[in-house]
Amino acid sequence: MDYRDIIIVLFASLVGFFFNSQIGLLGLTFSIAGLSLSSKIGNELDLQTVGQVAEKMTRENYLKSRRNPKTFNKNEIEKVLTDWFSNDLDLDKSKLTREAKFV
Repeated sequence: MDYRDIIIVLFASLVGFFFNSQIGLLGLTFSIAGLSLSSKIGNELDLQTVGQVAEKMTRENYLKSRRNPKTFNKNEIEKVLTDWFSNDLDLDKSKLTREAKFV
């Protein structure tokens, strides 16, 4: 259920309150509780595709995403580190090579 759905329930409860006050009050209680709960624990991703979600998950939890967390692929780890430094430190990916030095 999206927060927009909870707002619709809130308005429907306000209208329903005039017809049956007990049901309207119950709807108001649930919708207000739902809105406060969703604002406290809700998360929203700014990603549009499943591929972007997979890349973000791999970048942030590479070892946990592996079938055997005690191993890693050297070719994959280079891409993961390049993406990680590029996204988190706002560095240009073309300058992030094996020969690049910290200055």
